[in-house]
Amino acid sequence: MPLDRREFLRFAVAAPLAATQPHLLQMNGYPQNAETPLELLTDYITPISLFFVRSHWIPHPPDLKSWKLAVDDTTFTLAELKTMPRAEATCVLQCAGNGRGLHNPIVPGVQWRYGAVGNARWRGVRVKDVLERAGGIKPEAKHLHLFGSDVPPGKVPPFHRSIEMEKALDDCILAWEMNGEPLTAAHGAPLRLVVPGWAGDHWMKWLVRLSPRVEAQTGFYMDTAYRYEGKPLTEIAVKSNITTAPRRARAGKAQTIRGFAFSGAPDVEKVEISDDDGATWSAAALDPRHAPHAWRLWSYSWTPRTPGAARLFARATDSRGVAQPREAVWNPSGYIYNAWHSVDVEVTA
Repeated sequence: MPLDRREFLRFAVAAPLAATQPHLLQMNGYPQNAETPLELLTDYITPISLFFVRSHWIPHPPDLKSWKLAVDDTTFTLAELKTMPRAEATCVLQCAGNGRGLHNPIVPGVQWRYGAVGNARWRGVRVKDVLERAGGIKPEAKHLHLFGSDVPPGKVPPFHRSIEMEKALDDCILAWEMNGEPLTAAHGAPLRLVVPGWAGDHWMKWLVRLSPRVEAQTGFYMDTAYRYEGKPLTEIAVKSNITTAPRRARAGKAQTIRGFAFSGAPDVEKVEISDDDGATWSAAALDPRHAPHAWRLWSYSWTPRTPGAARLFARATDSRGVAQPREAVWNPSGYIYNAWHSVDVEVTA
């Protein structure tokens, strides 16, 4: 049976991503949205081939030969940006809706589960340095407006965003590299904004223009979308996930449980494991590798005591003392899902 137009479009859009990142789980055909299977998120640095992809619609990356970044009336080529002092950050990028598919009742949107997150090493130039090179920053400019090259279909509103200038000047980077490689088109080439510790909606891809302004950006993606409890989303919430655990185990035989944890706090103080529904908790060992806003890998040696069904829970506590909650707060957009993560293990004699 021949494909109808809608089915053809779905396969045509999905095919390029499937060819370059075959291990990702394609969430929909239009546009490219794909998450990483949780069991593959076991590295401190998430490989580019395993890194999730988030798009609002079919991307329109800029022409790399003619691309320039505009900062109001000043423009920079990529070569000019690369003459400036380099900046690096290893930090988590997480879609604001990661975990949306786990909320109950169900909310509309891409039904992400656990894998719309990754930890990468980003390299580029500080936003602060670029703005100063472009003529300085006026004290009244409290917001930085961001514009990418992607164009929405039909009457869909454009994805225009802004962030507070204080954050932009603190630690934000205009990145052209990811894990030591040039950015790919799927991840925002030639230049994307890196906002350590904040949700992914701020991490504008395919940047073409920055504009310091007195007021925040307006429009659907500022006034309606990406808001939580009436305010724009900013910091990512403390969270831990279990990536490695056996489906079956033998009573009395030790098993190694592994996972990762992160927070916008910016660090993780501890990760704990419970096998008695949260009545008691035991500390996991934290991997020594970490950086502000990066995730911490952890491991825990668990010895099941008796045969039967066992459920392991993981919870993290961040550097401000905020603990991961047992239940996530339901909201109509499905944001900030950070409930305790659990796995079930069948224990035999």
